[in-house]
Amino acid sequence: MMIKTGTLREHIQAWLVFLAAYAAVFGITLFFGKFVDASWDIQALLWLNPDHYIPVLDELIILQTDFAMVCLLLISLAWVIGYHATRNRPAAKRKARRILHVLGVLFGIWYGLGAVIHDKGIFYWNEYTYPAVFPLLGLILFTGFYFAGNLYVQLDDENQRKLAHAFWLTLVALFFVNIIGEDTIKQWIGRPRPLNEANAAWNGAIRQLPDEVVRGSYSYISGHTSSFWAQTFIFFWLIKSWRFRAPLLALGVFHGYTRLYTAAHFPYCVIMATFFAVMVTSVLYHCLWNHRHLPLISMLLLCIALVRFQHSVTLPAVIAGITVVWFLTNLYLNRKAPKPALLDATLQWLPQSQAE
Repeated sequence: MMIKTGTLREHIQAWLVFLAAYAAVFGITLFFGKFVDASWDIQALLWLNPDHYIPVLDELIILQTDFAMVCLLLISLAWVIGYHATRNRPAAKRKARRILHVLGVLFGIWYGLGAVIHDKGIFYWNEYTYPAVFPLLGLILFTGFYFAGNLYVQLDDENQRKLAHAFWLTLVALFFVNIIGEDTIKQWIGRPRPLNEANAAWNGAIRQLPDEVVRGSYSYISGHTSSFWAQTFIFFWLIKSWRFRAPLLALGVFHGYTRLYTAAHFPYCVIMATFFAVMVTSVLYHCLWNHRHLPLISMLLLCIALVRFQHSVTLPAVIAGITVVWFLTNLYLNRKAPKPALLDATLQWLPQSQAE
């Protein structure tokens, strides 16, 4: 880890090293975009895309590709809000655990009901050909919120702080991987997606899943794949147990495969998205772990992303103003308190009996 004592010099050096490494990885990914027209890529896609309905697998593909990132974001965001609202207050943490359990029940029921009300729309999803995904989605959300709520009492304060620190670092990773990297590379390379009319000479052989037909935008690199790794790979490094790492890697591979199964991307675009996101996130973790002001930086980067997508400064300006006021207020209230100790880069899981 580059930030070992928390000095300003270390922070500056860490940012310089990260930005240099980021530029190198970006350049490599952009350079390899020159080889997107390889014939093997099309043949591999046709081979990996099934020509008939496969029970269960079709549903799992739609569940993973459409909802995995939404589930992870909802659960992790709810947890980190609860963490910052209840820090160093055991009684408040127990209340936060119950709130997340209730949220799990509510989200589980709401999304589970998608099996019968999907034709009327559920949040921003319209009618689904595979409504069977919704009961499983509801179960996943219930389980996720239940598990996340228990972390308030199963992890000690230091490890909860590490988990929150990792969340903010993940937002920084998403900004550099997807907002800057993926979007820019897609525009510069401009490779049409497999189902785009530019590939009409051969894409008639592709079986389309009605719930995930993507023709617009570009294929190189895969945004779904890169965002999955950006959102999870910090935790790969933080939790040094292969009982966690192996399933995470398997899920990431499956997530990339869903983009081939639905013909949203070519195999090469998924492979290079994995390379780009894993490399950027790994460098970010090793350079900026223990950065003092990650919540402030993460929220300001979020505001920049909102300006880019919304083409309006009103909401981002409000969020940025609230963030800066919160940061300065917190800085003032804790001006006499000793600086918190730097964190080691390993998350330790504690038995519930120990934590309580």
